[in-house]
Amino acid sequence: MHDIGILFDLDGVIYQGDSLISGAKESINLLRQNNIPCRFITNTTRMTKKNLVTKLKSMGLSLEINEVFAAPHAAVEYCKNMKYTTIDLVVPDNEMEEDFIDFDLHAENPQAIVLGDMGNLFTFDLLNALFKKILNGAEIVAMHKNKYWHSGNGLTLDLGAFVTALEFATEKEAVVIGKPNPHLFQLAVKPWGLSFQSIYMVGDDIGGDIGGANNVGMQSILVKTGKYREESLKRSEITPDFIINSVADLPELLQLN
Repeated sequence: MHDIGILFDLDGVIYQGDSLISGAKESINLLRQNNIPCRFITNTTRMTKKNLVTKLKSMGLSLEINEVFAAPHAAVEYCKNMKYTTIDLVVPDNEMEEDFIDFDLHAENPQAIVLGDMGNLFTFDLLNALFKKILNGAEIVAMHKNKYWHSGNGLTLDLGAFVTALEFATEKEAVVIGKPNPHLFQLAVKPWGLSFQSIYMVGDDIGGDIGGANNVGMQSILVKTGKYREESLKRSEITPDFIINSVADLPELLQLN
């Protein structure tokens, strides 16, 4: 029994586009065979956890829904803690409304705008409508503030650019819920009872994954897949504890058989 635990980012680490990254399934299976607990934390807001697990299963990787911790889940907890009753949920997957069933999602003047990545649905009209609601008093709650992601067809603009635009126009600062916020990391590992120093975070995002892990005292492993760019690493003040080519190299790093 190894007294360690592993957190994985998903998009760009375990899969990219509609395919598993080579060696991902084998690495996860080896961790399970060695009784090393694994969980998966993601800022993905384009689909529900249920749909994400279904997508991964179609690629050949079976995960339990309770192994996945996503930014929308943390956003629900935040809104409940703030005692919000009315929010404007801005996400492309209407099924995600089920996660926010305790809130009125259709109020004219919501207490908060909860932002997910809308991709090409982020039109001028939508942003302008959100701008007006924020000026009327709504808080900006961003499920994450990532700059870009790898869609399988190259790097693609992510939610952070649109959050920043709304912050600039309204002169209000968003509350950012997902990685690198400590909450999502803490939520995922709470049942393990391990020290943070015994937990490894494997990610492709130098800020969200590596920076977030470093900030809570976890050991960080940067993979050179997904959105990884050497130029970003060189410019960053964040230093990963380890760098590997891909998740396929994780068992060797951890000296697993």
